[in-house]
Amino acid sequence: MKRTIRKSKLNKAVFILLIISILLNIFFVGSWASNNARKQEYFIYNLNQKLYELNLAINKQKENHWQDPQVLINQIEKIRVVIVDSVITNNFASSVLNNGEKEMLRRIYNFLEPLPKTDLFEVEEWDEADTEYIIRIGKVLSLSNYTINSFPKQNWNTIVKQWEQLDKSLAIEFNQ
Repeated sequence: MKRTIRKSKLNKAVFILLIISILLNIFFVGSWASNNARKQEYFIYNLNQKLYELNLAINKQKENHWQDPQVLINQIEKIRVVIVDSVITNNFASSVLNNGEKEMLRRIYNFLEPLPKTDLFEVEEWDEADTEYIIRIGKVLSLSNYTINSFPKQNWNTIVKQWEQLDKSLAIEFNQ
């Protein structure tokens, strides 16, 4: 009789541990999914949004006959910083990117590299060649749906597709 009581208590203990284990696994999977969503939001608001803003700034500067190219330099610098932080220095959000996406963002960064830069103490000069180059960048951004009229639903799959389109369009535009 003692043996069946011990077996019964052991079965209850195993059952309780199994339930606790399942609940913990559900919690950890939920936490991981939530964390991944936050990392994806980082790219939505810190990179993709900046690409839209760059195209808007390019169009605004065209209308103003390139009177204030510093606006473009600042916008380009914001994009560069996000790409460097996420691809080169591997910030908290970079784990959501696969190797192909990281390489694609590196190529996009390389297309922005020839444009003037700014730092705390110095701003590079903007010249006619930069204007011609940024017009081409604006054309490619528009072809990749980074326009005010084509603002798609912001989810991870559409963003990655936009990056792919941007990457391909830049390679075609600049013959690379």
